[in-house]
Amino acid sequence: MTRKSALVTALALSIVLSVWLAAPAAASDEAETSSGLVVSVAGEVMVERSGDQQAAAEGFVLMGGDTIIVKTGARCTGFTPQGDSFTLDGPSEYQIPSGSDDGLVDNVASWVRTQLADWVGESKRRPLTTRGVRDWVTTSEAPALILPASGGSVRPSRSELRWSTVPGVDRYTVTIAPALGDEITRTVRGNTVTLDELEPGAEYVWRVAPDIEGWAGHGSWQEFRVLELEEEARLDAAVAGMNDLEAGVLLLSIGLHDEAIYRFDVATASSDNSRSARLWRSQALADCGLHKEAYEDLIQARSLD
Repeated sequence: MTRKSALVTALALSIVLSVWLAAPAAASDEAETSSGLVVSVAGEVMVERSGDQQAAAEGFVLMGGDTIIVKTGARCTGFTPQGDSFTLDGPSEYQIPSGSDDGLVDNVASWVRTQLADWVGESKRRPLTTRGVRDWVTTSEAPALILPASGGSVRPSRSELRWSTVPGVDRYTVTIAPALGDEITRTVRGNTVTLDELEPGAEYVWRVAPDIEGWAGHGSWQEFRVLELEEEARLDAAVAGMNDLEAGVLLLSIGLHDEAIYRFDVATASSDNSRSARLWRSQALADCGLHKEAYEDLIQARSLD
């Protein structure tokens, strides 16, 4: 792909994603403490709020008091602001309860509710390990950081970093820097490194350069954080009982883009969730800078409308 065609693809992707995410962004100002989320939509689904109706779409932010209207032959799944998952088959209507019901929800639902509220409130899509055989190989004129995505997360038990390869280069120098303390430097063969000494809950920045004498400069720093041990345990408990699409959305919300993409990969095989899984996977791939792959997902999802 030429630089010009890559730029056109990235621009087209950003325009389409901005349209897709317009609905949740419009509601994010209201979502400071509690938010639900539409995970999948098939057919005609509307959300009625304060007497007005809006078409539901993947990523639409739900609030207490909303009424979801699922027309005949349609289907809608998602999470309520209370942290419970729902599946609605049309024709049906469902009014979302108001209030958090703190005394009634279990620990898993409470964690889901809090996680979604934080994610939506920050107005961004950040990011049970389901490993697969996805090909992460991509080349560029300089190493591009892929995983973790900017602002994403890694697990404390196994922190894997991945970047694009440069033609003709097989060794790279990786630098990881904490907010305080000494930098960690690794020179590795290939385009991935796994670390086990990162501090749970800590934030880091990292960059990569080819291990070539005289190479001009390094790439830009990119930030990520390490999940806390308790946070990791709550996440795994939450996704354990969910289908791949729902689990992928939660993994994406906490910044584990690689695991989210693997879950979306599996979910695309489902006739019920194929279109929605491609839309969510497109967002995750775009967060990782894989704009060509993300755009291809959007085109495929559009063909399933």
